[in-house]
Amino acid sequence: MDVGQEALIKLEAHEKECLVRYQNIQDTLNDHKERFDKLETKAESGFQRIEKIIMYGGTFVLGALSLLITMLEYVR
Repeated sequence: MDVGQEALIKLEAHEKECLVRYQNIQDTLNDHKERFDKLETKAESGFQRIEKIIMYGGTFVLGALSLLITMLEYVR
């Protein structure tokens, strides 16, 4: 058997092994799809809460600064 044939046989064996591994990975992902969907939903909910906190916090800070500036102008 020459080097080319031996390399081809090894490559084909490797491809078969990789196919089995990829199929196992895909099966695992499919088995956990529902769990991943739940995690995605929780993450989206968390990001929405963070967004609201930032928006309301920014509004509060701007309001507080406006009030402070107004009070300082009044005192002056």
